Amino acid sequence: MIPRRNARRDEALTGAVFMLPGVGIICVCVFIPIVLAFALSFTHCSRFLTIRWAGLYNYQKLITDPLALRSLINTFLYVVTFVPLNLVLALTIALLLNRRFAGMKLVRAVYFVPVVLSMVVTVSIFRFLYDYEYGPINAVLNAMGFSSVPWLDHKSCALWAILAMALWKSSAFFSIILLAALQDVPKSLHEAAMVDGAGPISRFFHVTIPSLMSVITAVVALSSIGAFRVFVPMFVLTEGGPAFSTRTMALHAYKIGFDDGNLGQSSAVSFALLAIIVLATLMLNRARRRGT
Repeated sequence: MIPRRNARRDEALTGAVFMLPGVGIICVCVFIPIVLAFALSFTHCSRFLTIRWAGLYNYQKLITDPLALRSLINTFLYVVTFVPLNLVLALTIALLLNRRFAGMKLVRAVYFVPVVLSMVVTVSIFRFLYDYEYGPINAVLNAMGFSSVPWLDHKSCALWAILAMALWKSSAFFSIILLAALQDVPKSLHEAAMVDGAGPISRFFHVTIPSLMSVITAVVALSSIGAFRVFVPMFVLTEGGPAFSTRTMALHAYKIGFDDGNLGQSSAVSFALLAIIVLATLMLNRARRRGT
């Protein structure tokens, strides 16, 4: 009995020794910076690390600063538009790809290309497509007799142009997830519904959707988190303009931290965004549990 205990203890000790470097790297690169950033959110800290205690001032400024409120509104507008459109588009494409047709595997592979492309490459492609003078989209509009549209240079359409690009990239990823879930739906359920006289629409809402609810919840959660954290498209395409119409909370935190040198307020914005993401995730989990 004693040798077995010693063997288990030695095995656990060996595992702990092998895990120690990884745990140390995570602590140094993740947990310690998070704690330091949270502490900075209660200070006036410049880029030269001159630190003065500020208390809750940085968090109060999130409510009183018009630019912070604008970035918050832009973020929520982006999220509430992106998430449902992304779900509908991804589910529609998954339903189309779930059918058997000639070249099915090739179409699925080609449609997955946007997922493989990095966000910077995707942004560069759409910057060319949206170009006011030489972009293909405006060239098509001009050929049809319409005038060119300043997709990225006018506050009324810049956010929606970026939203369209994000939908093109993310819907491919989520459609593959939904396609895999669709293929796991038992055919016997559809056959039983057909015997009962259910049509295609009725089977979709009473068989397909209930069978996909857990996956749909995961898709909504992941797309919501990604939408709240959106940064690269706005930073590369518009830098938050024109007239701050595409300035999201993530970009706002970057701008006031690295451009204005206010690291304390930047940390406060980041943790406010983190709190919003955690709250949204908890609400989605609660809704999922009620649904099940």
